[in-house]
Amino acid sequence: MIFIFNGQKYSDKTAVGIIRAIERDTHDYVSQGARVQDFLVWSLARLADEIPPRELEISPRLGDETIAFNYLCLLDSYEIGAFYETRAVAMPANESD
Repeated sequence: MIFIFNGQKYSDKTAVGIIRAIERDTHDYVSQGARVQDFLVWSLARLADEIPPRELEISPRLGDETIAFNYLCLLDSYEIGAFYETRAVAMPANESD
């Protein structure tokens, strides 16, 4: 799976792997390595002005891979990020595939 976020290309076999890579690149997130849900809640709170409030809830009943994939789908849906295969997006300057 390939995901483009903030002009950066992230590639991993799992959505959790992509989320962890985004987390590592998010320098103002101080709880690096905490639960995936913690990062997603923090990240969604920062996107509250771009995503409707009804979309900002994360179910504690879902597994990490499910919520990570749902988060990436949400970013793709609101064109904040993009799955590489879904539409043309600007790639980082040093990337060519």
